[in-house]
Amino acid sequence: MYNLMVIMKKETTLLLISGFIAALFFYAAFSKLMDFEKSIGEMRNQILPTALAAILVWLIPVIELSLIPFLLIRNTRKKALLAALILLSCFTIYIGTVMTGIFGRIPCSCGGILKNMSYGTHLIFNIFFICAAAIGLAIDNNGKINNKWFYLKTERSLPKN
Repeated sequence: MYNLMVIMKKETTLLLISGFIAALFFYAAFSKLMDFEKSIGEMRNQILPTALAAILVWLIPVIELSLIPFLLIRNTRKKALLAALILLSCFTIYIGTVMTGIFGRIPCSCGGILKNMSYGTHLIFNIFFICAAAIGLAIDNNGKINNKWFYLKTERSLPKN
């Protein structure tokens, strides 16, 4: 009985975390697509080649919308949380870079409720969702860090000659 309660609590927590991230992606994509002309203008104002901006103006909302069902389905949630973590991290790094003043100007204003946020507030907002995705991944892994990307061979694991 206790194990069933723990599993249900874990599943409910994961669904809440994934649901909040899915809602964020839905809102972000919806606001970009609803005022597409503004989105095109803001993307062209970025410090990016025009050809890349033309691709990203479509690609970003498509990725955001595509991740939503995968975040809400148990079997695909882990990979979707990882993808969300990467997407949010990239955008957060970009915001941090803009805040340094390296571009000499603020290249865009965000849409929807985010337009009322300063870049500092937006950075904290994104970090909150990055933490939520990371916590979701940790819960889904039962608190274990499965870090295959940074696996280093030790002397014991090297073949003997």
